[in-house]
Parts: sequence; C-alpha cells; structure tokens
Amino acid sequence: MFGTNGFRSSVGWLFGFTDSFLILIGIILGYYFRFSGNNIFSNRGNSLVIRMMLMVFVIQVGFYYFDLYDSKTFKENKKMGILLLGSIGASSILLAVIYYLIPSLTVGRGIFAISLFLILIFTFSWRLSYSYILKEWAPKEKILIIGTGELAKKIKGEILDNGYDGFEIVGFIDENRDEVGRSV
Repeated sequence: MFGTNGFRSSVGWLFGFTDSFLILIGIILGYYFRFSGNNIFSNRGNSLVIRMMLMVFVIQVGFYYFDLYDSKTFKENKKMGILLLGSIGASSILLAVIYYLIPSLTVGRGIFAISLFLILIFTFSWRLSYSYILKEWAPKEKILIIGTGELAKKIKGEILDNGYDGFEIVGFIDENRDEVGRSV
C-alpha cells in the first residue's frame, strides 16, 4: 500500500486508518439518514458488520489502485478529486457485481448511494485539510545542496517533483566563484 513512490510507512498507515474510519462513518451515517435515525442497527445481526467491512475493504482497495496514497496526488487538488471520483466509481461497480453475485451482502434501500456520497465528501475534505496543514504549518527542513552540476539538479528535481513538502531548498554551494548568482 505504501511502497517506494508512496508515503513513508507511518504517514501511509495514518491515511489508511483515517480513510477506513471515514468510510465507516459514511456508511453508518448512510444508514442513519436512510432510516431517519430510527433503530438503524436493530434486527440486522452480524451480517451488518460484514456488509460494512466489505464496503470499507473494497473502497480502500480502490483508493490504493487509484494511487490515492501517493504523496504526489496531494500537490494537485483537481487531480486528487478526479482520482477520488474514479476510485469511488470503480468501487461502486465492483460492489454492484459482488451484490449481484451474493445478494445477502447488499446494503440496499438507498443506503449505498447516500454512503458513497458521504464517503466522497469526507475523504476529499480530509485530504484537502491534510494538504493545507502540511503546506502551511508543518516545519520544513532546510537543505543546502553542495554542487551545481547535473547531480545537484537531479536532487533538486527529486525534492520538488516527488512530493517532499517537508524540505525547503535554501541554496547551492559551488567552489567555482563564477557560478555565484547563476540559476541552476
């Protein structure tokens, strides 16, 4: 889930658990809104937990396959929104197939649509909030790159292009005085 191009392990797991929690809250609120708060969990038994966990799992898999745990997606809110919509759409199709094959797992009666809408709002809001907090409030580690050659340019490109928002490049050092003030 959180490989070489994704978040560091602890941040990735934080996102996985937070997304799972928000998806579960979206499903519970879907039940609540559908039944107007009247005994939403009565007479549903253990199969309700299985249905909820199935939805959480399928949507999480969709998030993973749509690269929503890749730190690069947080740089572009529009791209993140499109990926979230695509992921929710693909997850809906997969869940519809599962519900067709195993009707006893169906959440039914409008709960599915309400839940998906809430999940989309919750996860998108959470990701926007995280992105904003990371850009505005998180302390950045200052980096001074030694050299102005191709390797220095490659390091700069890696830091700027690959979602390492925790770093700020303060400059480059070179032993050649003719390079002072020149753009790298």
